[in-house]
Amino acid sequence: MTAFRQYFEDNPEIFAALVAAIAILGGLLGSVIGAKIQANGGRAQADAAQKAAEIAAEAQRVAALWNVRQLQVAEFIRCVREAVATSQRLYEAEPDDQELRQLVHAAYQAIEFKAAELILIATEEVVNVVEATLLAAEELEQEAMDSGPTAHAEAVFTRLYLSRDMETARAARVAQNVLNAETGETYESRTRALRGVPGLSETLAHELAVNSGGGNRLQWIETGGRKSNVLEEKLAELVRATRTMLRSEDDVAPATPEPRRRWWRAA
Repeated sequence: MTAFRQYFEDNPEIFAALVAAIAILGGLLGSVIGAKIQANGGRAQADAAQKAAEIAAEAQRVAALWNVRQLQVAEFIRCVREAVATSQRLYEAEPDDQELRQLVHAAYQAIEFKAAELILIATEEVVNVVEATLLAAEELEQEAMDSGPTAHAEAVFTRLYLSRDMETARAARVAQNVLNAETGETYESRTRALRGVPGLSETLAHELAVNSGGGNRLQWIETGGRKSNVLEEKLAELVRATRTMLRSEDDVAPATPEPRRRWWRAA
């Protein structure tokens, strides 16, 4: 050590150059370390930003899906009720009302379209109930299509049967006896008897002659009522399944995210 010190004392210019070299190397090392720290910090910030963006994108996707599911189920239920209300008008319309039949057909096509949309976005539980609801609605529609015109004809005939006009009531009773006869009465004889009832149109007379058998109206009303109850049960089940899918019983208040830690404060 003494020799080294004596050497540098005898050669001060070499000592000065060595000190300068050490200072330069120290500066370079400090720059490298600083750059490394800064790079690590930049990567941490970038990772945090990417994660935040992914969380935000997922939250937006979930919110959008929630809204679409809610709207589509509500629209499906509305279409079902509208179609049922339209089909029930068949019990009050003339049998040859083709315009009403087209409206009923279009209303049930709208249900099928909404059901197809829900199948693409809803949970499996909701999809199963939607399909069951669609089936129940279509059975109710078919019942109205098949029985509505004759039920309407029988309702009109019943009012005429109970009419205070003696001639009308008497003619209706004669026709009723013909309709109730189990044997010996042909379509022609039934039609002839029904045409003799004042206030009964040709179309209604034909409908009764072909399809009425005495007491059928009550049976059709009972069948239609039973199918209507089934549909209401399916709709109630759909509401319950949808509330589960939408987590309606949960606390939906948005949670405040934890403040993001800066990279230079991370320990």
